[in-house]
Amino acid sequence: MTPMVRCAFVTHGGAEIGLGHVRRCLALARSLASLGAEAMFILGMDEAVAESVARAGFRVARVNWEADLAVAVAALRETNPDTVVVDSYLATPEFLRLLRAVAAQVVAVDDLADRDLPVDVVVNGGVAATDLRYGFAGGRLLLVGPQYALIDSAYGAAPARRQLARIERILVTLGGSRQPQAVHAAISAVNATLDDVVVDVVAGPYADPTGDGAARSGNRFVIHGHVTDLRPLMLEADLAISAGGMTLYELAATATPTIMMLTVANQEPNVRGFEQAGAAVFAGAADRPGIRENLEGKLRELARDPAHRVALGARGRRLIDGQGTWRVGRALVCSPSART
Repeated sequence: MTPMVRCAFVTHGGAEIGLGHVRRCLALARSLASLGAEAMFILGMDEAVAESVARAGFRVARVNWEADLAVAVAALRETNPDTVVVDSYLATPEFLRLLRAVAAQVVAVDDLADRDLPVDVVVNGGVAATDLRYGFAGGRLLLVGPQYALIDSAYGAAPARRQLARIERILVTLGGSRQPQAVHAAISAVNATLDDVVVDVVAGPYADPTGDGAARSGNRFVIHGHVTDLRPLMLEADLAISAGGMTLYELAATATPTIMMLTVANQEPNVRGFEQAGAAVFAGAADRPGIRENLEGKLRELARDPAHRVALGARGRRLIDGQGTWRVGRALVCSPSART
């Protein structure tokens, strides 16, 4: 079966919206490349995002399409792709219809099912995605549910974890956008509840990792900037404090017991789905009063209950097996429109 030749991704990221859209597109691009496709990216004007995609080995076109969707259409016409993958809340139905004249296959990576998606394929790997309604005609492909979670294929490997009675290492990772309030609450809660632990704080490319007071605590903090591969840190961690975006899916795939914090409203379906599955515990919204106290309570509960930590990790791994990107990649390569 002949794979597609050219695939173009239209997406964006930055200090305000984070890196979730870009990270899952990169995961899918790597999967498609392993199947013989040539992938490139149409990105917005954020320099850090463009550099991260280029470092991953993909060709990048930076255009100001976020201000004018027609700019993206023009850039795609120059690229002449067989398949276009769009991952952005900015993508209107009208924009997606225009893309049908640009490529044989148009794919929308979605989270919310809040608008018409006139495309050939919809991908939504959210844990609550099967509760959503995608109303369009037959003949279109729906890849919906956590079995299609777009995380890097490395997470498909079975996680080798240590099981300790005591928490010795914690990972704090709260997304790619600026989240100083959430980071401060997490660090303060760890310092108030645990002693003699190593805390890996992934600050991301847009944060100021020196402004959170970590160095003034009794615990040992390791501050990381932009980390391209979080999996090793996840496997070393006995517990994680995470936002509710794509990192949550990676933590589940590595069987890392996790305390969730809601940092933006659109993460609510993720948080709700993981909580209902018993795959993570929820401390609350980062901008609500009492978040630090809630985090302290969850940390104390999990610190004294290693069996609960193990159970959380095991349920997370059952929910997210790390094979989602491979499944989506195969589906796109094998779909009839990809070979038109």
